[in-house]
Amino acid sequence: MASEKMIILNMLQEGKITADEAARLLSSVETPDNQSPPPTAGTVPPKPAAAPRSAAPPSPRAEAPRSPATDGPISNDSSRPAAPRPAGGVDFDEIGRKFAAFAKDLEPKIQKATEIVAEKTVTLADKLSKSFDSPTPPRTSEPAARPTATPGGGTERHIELVIADGYNELNLSGLNGNINIKGYNGDKISATIRYKANRSSAAIDLMKLGGKYYLNYEEDEFQFVAIDAYVPAHKFKVINISGINGNMDLSGLSCDHLQISNSNGQTVLLDLAADSLKSESGNGRLTIGNITASTAIIEHFNGAVEAGEIEAEKLSLTNFNGSLSMSASAFERFDEYLWNVETSNAKLTFNVPTLPDLGYHIKAHAALGNIRVGLTGLEFLINEPGLIEARTASYDSCRKKVRLALETSNAPLTVN
Repeated sequence: MASEKMIILNMLQEGKITADEAARLLSSVETPDNQSPPPTAGTVPPKPAAAPRSAAPPSPRAEAPRSPATDGPISNDSSRPAAPRPAGGVDFDEIGRKFAAFAKDLEPKIQKATEIVAEKTVTLADKLSKSFDSPTPPRTSEPAARPTATPGGGTERHIELVIADGYNELNLSGLNGNINIKGYNGDKISATIRYKANRSSAAIDLMKLGGKYYLNYEEDEFQFVAIDAYVPAHKFKVINISGINGNMDLSGLSCDHLQISNSNGQTVLLDLAADSLKSESGNGRLTIGNITASTAIIEHFNGAVEAGEIEAEKLSLTNFNGSLSMSASAFERFDEYLWNVETSNAKLTFNVPTLPDLGYHIKAHAALGNIRVGLTGLEFLINEPGLIEARTASYDSCRKKVRLALETSNAPLTVN
């Protein structure tokens, strides 16, 4: 009986039942040998002491799966009938069963969120440690081009490098400075590098090794490295751009594989095209516009995300601890789209077009939040306060199909 009381109190603390419902359930598990006055209306049982607050970013709050031992109404013994579910309450057991059977990809992801935020924190700490000066052997070579001084004690170099035909890769990495990369219709990289070195022997240069082009420097030897460059838009098969402690602005790039990483700064991704695109960013606002890809994986944390006009056949867009706003005016490039979009501890808003030959199949879950779907012509297969499955009435005959899996926690979810 004590364990049953704890289950009821935990359900109350997690918001799954109201105080009145908890009072009635507690009353039902009291035995004749231990009569105690039932809680009066409005009386809330004491909550367990809160766990110490972690220093890591808060994980999204979601409903935990219920075990078979605790599913359904609770009774004090096998001879006494189970207490009925309070009238007007939400049947969380039924929602959980429907949800687990129908959309495993929408199950609560508390563990996943915790692991990802922890991984990002460790990676960020590792990058930050490299921004501090540490003893390294002095470099003997000096940059070929003569650098010029900039205000604030920094140095500026302008570098140009012609890109040969064939298989090419580009790797550019900034440190404690802004990164601005723009694609253009040309055949050479034209870059301005602004930096501040810890010692006069520190070297930095744009280099070529086989088909690989990269900005070569030792991070431990510099206080900051900022990049402003024009890059041939169609000369590279693979492009890797990374930065820390600075804003990043990328536009006009096209390649087979595009990988982006930026921490502690605003990130803007516009007019990018790739067969596969992967972006990781955090601790700043993320803006996405006019992205084309067969597969796109975008992960962001601790900041708002605003995304518009993404043409991706398969899209995974995740934001931890920040709002997410998306819009699309058309789905033109592919016949079928498979999108998984989720955020935590903030609202999710998605504006999509309504076209005659466009069908939607939507699965939406909002833990501790409400869902509102404003599209017309939908048939609802599941319509619960925190769980919806709906599809266009003529979905099977539509020329273009969009499958949306949407999830948020502690906030509303809206599809217009």
